[in-house]
Amino acid sequence: MSNFDDALNAFNMALDDYLNGDPVPTQAVFSRHDDVTLCNPVGPPCRGPADVERAAAEPSSHFTGGKITGFDEVSRFVTSDVGYVVRIERGQAHIDGSPEPVPYSLRVTMIFRREGEAWKITHRHADPITAPRPLASAMGQPA
Repeated sequence: MSNFDDALNAFNMALDDYLNGDPVPTQAVFSRHDDVTLCNPVGPPCRGPADVERAAAEPSSHFTGGKITGFDEVSRFVTSDVGYVVRIERGQAHIDGSPEPVPYSLRVTMIFRREGEAWKITHRHADPITAPRPLASAMGQPA
């Protein structure tokens, strides 16, 4: 993973494992530094390798038979040491043995940085907001 695209592609390929109950390949792309952060769609923000690993692994344990169905890249910026990508991730998985796969779309921002010769994710934020919605719903109020 000597360049940004390699690291992003490694994470993309690892998402299929993640959607089949194995978070380890995705975790390999995350930084192990104390400032690594994760904001996933099912929990509060967390910081530090142990908390990020735990928060990322828990949702994966509910998935089987999953696959990524696409990425819609919104933006990316890369320098020699830092890069980010903003995109919509689309996929599907059976959740807790659901009879049919459940499709999903996530709005994602990932920040990578060079750590030695490798690029690692230092921050990931994912949420289900992929279309306009009323301001009141964003403020926790009924629409």
